[in-house]
Amino acid sequence: MLRIFTTKSKICLVGEGGVGKTSLLLLLQGKEVPRKRVPTVGLEVEDSVLNGKKVSIWDLGGQERFKFMWKDFLRGAGLAVLVCDSTEKGVEKTKEIYNRFERSLGTKIIAIANKQDLPGAMSAEEIQKRLGGLKTYGMAAIRPELHQRMKEILEYEVATF
Repeated sequence: MLRIFTTKSKICLVGEGGVGKTSLLLLLQGKEVPRKRVPTVGLEVEDSVLNGKKVSIWDLGGQERFKFMWKDFLRGAGLAVLVCDSTEKGVEKTKEIYNRFERSLGTKIIAIANKQDLPGAMSAEEIQKRLGGLKTYGMAAIRPELHQRMKEILEYEVATF
């Protein structure tokens, strides 16, 4: 029997613009991921159910002009998901974001190395090493067959809030 709890948890997807935060959210929801990139303006919030628990997922716009809002948006999150695009440059920018916010978050943090399907992508294991051991999962948000894997990753992490 599926039990829905009335309390909501908050998960924030954070990372540079174009790394696939919105695509990962669409994948999680089982929706089609468009090939054409449409940047998130400021913030998008969607509800989902993970482990029978209602969860609010905040997709933070990654463009420079929105970064000043991140600290406020991240407040109260049970899980922060740092998303990077699995390139050397992307991992370095993600490391900067992690170093900038990790002390002030007071929350659980994981990383998702997106775009693992692209040629030359760094492995999730290598990215985890570069991020100082931060738990990192590999993903390719444009592959609909990974919907269940994305859900399982977040369900596992939410279960340990």
